[in-house]
Amino acid sequence: MRGGFVACLGDHRGLLELAAERLRWHRGHAVCHRHGGLEVAALCDPRDGPIVETGSGVLVLVHGAPVDSLPALQARCARFAALHWDGDVLRASRDPMGLAPLFYRVTDGAVWLATEIHALLGVAPNTPNLEVLSARAAFAPIDEETGWVGIRRVLPGCTLEIDAALHSRMRRYWDPAGRFGTYPGNRRDAAGELRGHLRHAVERCYEPGGGLVLSGGQDSAAIAVSMPPDKARPHLVHIAFPTLPRTQEARYAEAVASRVGMPLHWVSGDLSPWDIDAELDLLSVPYNRLPYGIDGPAQAHLVANGVEVALDGHDGDGVLGPGGGAWGRLLMDGEFERLGALGRTYGLNKLARGLASDFLPPALRPPRYALRPTYLHRVAGYFSHDLRSRVDAGDIARWTWPSRFWQTRQIHPLLPRATISFEQKELEAARNGIDLRHPFADRELVDFMISLPCAAKADPVRTKSLLLEALGEELPELIRARPKSDYMEVVRHRVDPARCVDVIRSSRVQLPGIDYRRLYQQGDADPEVIPLYLLVNLAKAHQFVLRAG
Repeated sequence: MRGGFVACLGDHRGLLELAAERLRWHRGHAVCHRHGGLEVAALCDPRDGPIVETGSGVLVLVHGAPVDSLPALQARCARFAALHWDGDVLRASRDPMGLAPLFYRVTDGAVWLATEIHALLGVAPNTPNLEVLSARAAFAPIDEETGWVGIRRVLPGCTLEIDAALHSRMRRYWDPAGRFGTYPGNRRDAAGELRGHLRHAVERCYEPGGGLVLSGGQDSAAIAVSMPPDKARPHLVHIAFPTLPRTQEARYAEAVASRVGMPLHWVSGDLSPWDIDAELDLLSVPYNRLPYGIDGPAQAHLVANGVEVALDGHDGDGVLGPGGGAWGRLLMDGEFERLGALGRTYGLNKLARGLASDFLPPALRPPRYALRPTYLHRVAGYFSHDLRSRVDAGDIARWTWPSRFWQTRQIHPLLPRATISFEQKELEAARNGIDLRHPFADRELVDFMISLPCAAKADPVRTKSLLLEALGEELPELIRARPKSDYMEVVRHRVDPARCVDVIRSSRVQLPGIDYRRLYQQGDADPEVIPLYLLVNLAKAHQFVLRAG
């Protein structure tokens, strides 16, 4: 997203312009606004703003969308960060999926807000929050916290309210659980409506002459075939890793490009060793995502070819809904017709095994049918009791009763700890001069998908089956039948587990709640056995503290 801003309510001590100069990735024309103790320094883009309007004693700022009231933005807008100041209460709000970043800091009798953390780092001394970093490294983040003491994020789908005395509270205006399973139609109805919602989402995101990062997966393929036929077709770019055979998706991407009648441009993916310092320079906080840089070559190619707006298939998996618990949920909902259809399609043995797996607790299963430890169960052993309990509590892959398991799996991708990944992708793209847009995060599409009951949404065997049914023959057969590729091979190539252990040890940083004795013993014996993302998270957190010190 273009444009950006820094705002201060209270005495900014002459630091506002300096803070605005630290906006590194968002670009635009510099303007200033003052109204009743609130001052705004903005870099304004003609399209994305931020746009500031004052009148009747009120200042309204909207970034990423046309100016409107907060209730109107919250009711229908897919991407925005907004401020509303009436002289008594400052309200700061973000879109439900967190596509527009917004951070805040209360210090020295003033509250600061900004679209980038960089802008807030110079307004007071900066101290890393060790407990927050431990929790984030353990995949049990405190969502509002960034890792810096006092620097927090306005949570997606929430409004931060701050009064003139600088007392604050966060209110959630968007609750996906409230819409869960409310759709009244059947599966055929849902497939038809999904097709329409996806087309409208793509049309709202797309600009003629824009680009599309075409991975060759089903999500980006669905976006490609949903492009408006009466507009200029997109510039398609595909990232290839020729030396890593299990990542090869070239034939899938070519099939999609052929279907939409556009040439496919190839770029080589980045296989250089993961640079932790470069990632922290870019983002200022240690996010829980893939080591950055995978999308960089595609974005550089788009910019070199004059493309400034690009679409991305990110989070199709989450919005479409991960599997788990569907067999049991269907039975508990009395969906015998749907269960019968699935039994006829996949066989009664698979139906029986699926029901047994969903209803039978692990402790009651014969050893040969015992569940494998989940990823977070493996992670939890590297932390002390209190933090281990939080890791276990947040493990959505562990067995629970089917009705709860299904609902938790569907709602979790829409909560802040999952959607925070959009924040990182926005900052990466802004650095490269790309306005990256996500059709699968479209407000109407997200609201529709979470409203679908299990009978309309789920196929316990085939992933994304509703999407495939919705698009039908519009997708090439090669795409509809394809297996999922292994992009972890790229991560494993770029990340050296032994080096991660060395970074942690050599930092001499001690984060609370980490069992360093076990970590170092295992790291010295065989670092490959330690969960890789745990090592990535810990290495980032320790290097972050070392750099801050």
